[in-house]
Amino acid sequence: AYDRVKGFPTEEVLAAINEKTSLVVISNPNNPTGTPVTRKDILAIAKKASHAAIMVDECYYEFMGPEESVKGDIVEFPNLFVVRTFSKTWGIPSLRLGYVLSAEANIRALCCVRGPYDINQLAGVALRAALADPKYIWDFVNEVNKESKPKFEEYLTKRGIVFWPSSANFMFCYFENPIELEKRIREKGVLVRPKKDAEGVMNLRVTIGTVEQMDKLMAILDELLPPPK
Repeated sequence: AYDRVKGFPTEEVLAAINEKTSLVVISNPNNPTGTPVTRKDILAIAKKASHAAIMVDECYYEFMGPEESVKGDIVEFPNLFVVRTFSKTWGIPSLRLGYVLSAEANIRALCCVRGPYDINQLAGVALRAALADPKYIWDFVNEVNKESKPKFEEYLTKRGIVFWPSSANFMFCYFENPIELEKRIREKGVLVRPKKDAEGVMNLRVTIGTVEQMDKLMAILDELLPPPK
């Protein structure tokens, strides 16, 4: 299982692979804890399970270091399928638009079974508009990675609130009375999400927004939480 300190259970996954393995799905980073998987570990899994498809979900890849993506390894490892989406960082989830990176033979095989109209006209228009202004997206990513998240991590640390190290634009935090806290935060116009961690413990996943948005959340938390010890 995932571990807050040790991270992704690479050795457990490798040990579970056998001749019957047909598909391995890796979320990098995962949801709800944002735990990353190193490129080295993913390729070790792809090598051991060379007879199986390795689907790597990189839907939050923009917030990770580019060196951790396996998109550049799809030629050497033809069993790799890298899937990405415009639903997260790009902010157009309702259109359900994404893409797959894999060896040419795999893409041609997938095209044989895809529907003829699986991307609608509105999605195409929205995608062109988004791709016309990529600086907006990367400015936001930089603000989250370099300002908002470090500031929120520092806030949680000073308050003694445990959290999972995250390579995504959200953090899994262990607050006292999380369900009641979520309700009170929502009453003040901010949404955080109750989720369970790898061990089934319920707490709150907090999406990291702009500095202004995180300042608003921290002010609310200061109002609702007891003073730090």
